[in-house]
Amino acid sequence: MNIKWLSLVALLPVALLAAAADGQSKPARDAPPYTDYCAMLAQEIQGRKHAFLAGNLVYYVGGRYNCWKHHEDETLGLTHPFHHDLRGRGFGLAQHEGSGYGHDFRGWEFYTQTKAAYGTVIIGDKSYRHPVPESMQWRPDKVVCRYKVGDVTIHEEKFIAAADVVCSIITADAPVTLRFEGHSLVIPKLSAERTSKVDFDRTNNAVHVTEGGTVITHPVKDETVTGKLIYDGMSTVLSSSAKLSGYAKETDNEGRQLYRFDVPCDDRGVAITWAMDDRYADALKRTKSVLADYRAALSAKTRAMNDLLNYQIPYFRCSDRDVVDVYYYLWAIYLMYYIDVQQGWEMWPHTQTAVNNFLGMHRYDANFQIKVGAWTADKDYYAYGNVLHWKPLLPYARRMGSLPDNKGIAWFSPVWGTTTEHVIGAWQIYRHTGDVRFLHDCYDDYFKLLFKDGMHSHWGCHYDAAECLRRMALLTGDTEDPDRWLKMVRIDDRRRWLDAMWQSRWPNYFGGGQRMGWSGFACLRNSYFPEDWAYRMTQQWAVDSERGFFWTVPLSTVARQDFEHVSDVFTSTPDTNYYAIAGMYNCHVGPGANVCALAHLKGYNMKWNIPIAPEAWSKEPAPWGDQYSNFNAGKILLILEGIAGLDYSIPESTLSVCDNMPEQWSSMEVRVPIKLEGKMRWPRVVYRRTLSGNAVRKTIAVTGNPLENLQIQPWLEEGTVATAPDGYTTKDQGRNHIGYRFKTAGETSVTIEINKSEVGPPE
Repeated sequence: MNIKWLSLVALLPVALLAAAADGQSKPARDAPPYTDYCAMLAQEIQGRKHAFLAGNLVYYVGGRYNCWKHHEDETLGLTHPFHHDLRGRGFGLAQHEGSGYGHDFRGWEFYTQTKAAYGTVIIGDKSYRHPVPESMQWRPDKVVCRYKVGDVTIHEEKFIAAADVVCSIITADAPVTLRFEGHSLVIPKLSAERTSKVDFDRTNNAVHVTEGGTVITHPVKDETVTGKLIYDGMSTVLSSSAKLSGYAKETDNEGRQLYRFDVPCDDRGVAITWAMDDRYADALKRTKSVLADYRAALSAKTRAMNDLLNYQIPYFRCSDRDVVDVYYYLWAIYLMYYIDVQQGWEMWPHTQTAVNNFLGMHRYDANFQIKVGAWTADKDYYAYGNVLHWKPLLPYARRMGSLPDNKGIAWFSPVWGTTTEHVIGAWQIYRHTGDVRFLHDCYDDYFKLLFKDGMHSHWGCHYDAAECLRRMALLTGDTEDPDRWLKMVRIDDRRRWLDAMWQSRWPNYFGGGQRMGWSGFACLRNSYFPEDWAYRMTQQWAVDSERGFFWTVPLSTVARQDFEHVSDVFTSTPDTNYYAIAGMYNCHVGPGANVCALAHLKGYNMKWNIPIAPEAWSKEPAPWGDQYSNFNAGKILLILEGIAGLDYSIPESTLSVCDNMPEQWSSMEVRVPIKLEGKMRWPRVVYRRTLSGNAVRKTIAVTGNPLENLQIQPWLEEGTVATAPDGYTTKDQGRNHIGYRFKTAGETSVTIEINKSEVGPPE
């Protein structure tokens, strides 16, 4: 490790330090082969979507696409960097007994009102204001822009350094002058006082903006109050590796403090930086640390992001490259949103949902984001907080475990809803760690109190959640009756509830209502749902494009037979598809689940031959809402738990492989990070499939499993066993699977041949 890298480690924010903490500089011997995922995920986005980069408490949005509608092109320099440590949500900070300090229903996209350093290129006596990139390439670590300005080609790399400093490195193939302009934050029509100031710190070669003022906020429904501007009292520092010249400032008619400055640029390159902090001295110190060697800072960021994608998540490959790209793209977004504030209610690192309007973690989205975290390597950092993040809101809980929708350092969103499924995600994290201490943190002073008066059904998951609470009670030594949780949800009534809901309005469908909505499929994810019902539902409704849910971008939120009632913008959504398709896999409905999963992943999460992550697809059809939405995280589970069929339990010392590899694939490989006795291990599961006439030959091979037990359950693809090794069972394997159990030692593999001439699942 060289001296430059050692010096930069001290600047890494907690999120990236955690990425390097688990031996990633010296990976385990059985770790996956190292891949440059930042390069692999590079995609051309100019004219398609805005740029997005993430640090720990700092983000960057380049250009503007409001709900995928073009509003502003990215340009040379730094357009919309912004600080967001969850001190507030919206334009302003106000105290209200109904939402704490800092909640605002308006201004979730306050960064659109910022202007940091918009560039103009001066060549001789000509000025080229705010040039538009010929090319803008996004990667998880940086955005690369290319401009043609007159006869000069300009290359730019924008990134957020480990010190939470936003930096742009610019080179030109001929000498030019770059003029940058920006202004302080003011909210037109809502700002009351405007008290920001701007000064030139000649000694430190920096422009210093002191933000300030008050703004009309909307903390709860039907109320507005005056509060501090979100940035009130904070300092912004703009600087450069070159000497700033031509500094000027003025005040516009909105009260904004405008500034501009010039820097020279040629083929040797120049860097400009933006940093923000409550203390000017701290922002300046971080700025100088990056400018001391900005190219090394960029290399460090690339290394950190690649380490996350190589050593924090399961390795995945398959014979469909689109699905591989979507898998890593969704993981990149999930990890980029991680934040670690260490103030007030924000004492646990956690992921977030979306830069466009939903920074912060959302109670509903956490249902699947918690479960995604269970598959990371360093669960203490990348999993635990997604559950424990909600504990400070316990005093604000309402009946049957309802919590506010979102929170920050001292604010909460005054919208309440169910947290029942958080329990199931917490139990999965325990199964993946065996950490009883984590269970105590979840159960003793949180779940035990939150759900003491009841649990919301949340599409029937309260029965499974109650069973999880019973197990937690036993493991944590709860002296009350552990079975009280089962009694509370009246688990003996479960079958009566199932029978009452089955075909209550439509044939072979679960649930009723005035029109056929998607949520009947969400019930399939519960452990107790009858598999034959799931098969019939999927065949009649999920894969039907005339009356069912198999829309142009499957699955739709309302069945085609009732499509006049579907939302114009939430016509297809990532959460509903996660719930529905995960339920199909849970009930071993292999063919229908794969048809829906692949159609969704390739239709919803691919456009322009690159992976995308929209908040929704509208009825047009077209992507809608946020462009980098972690609302899509559940699709990671469809691949790992559904298609690959993976599960493991540290307490039971068992790895399970119950495959549903699509019939059009020839291969798949997954390597799972499992920490056992303090050491990281990477068991490898390889799936192979060949076809000869009506016969399918399938092999599932497992190597490096550190757990005592191994279960391999090959899917018969709706066919019958032609040949298979002795010792398999069909009992409790799920629909159309056979099962083997092994005490593991070395490589274990199962090869079977399937007769596809006798197609049809067992009834």
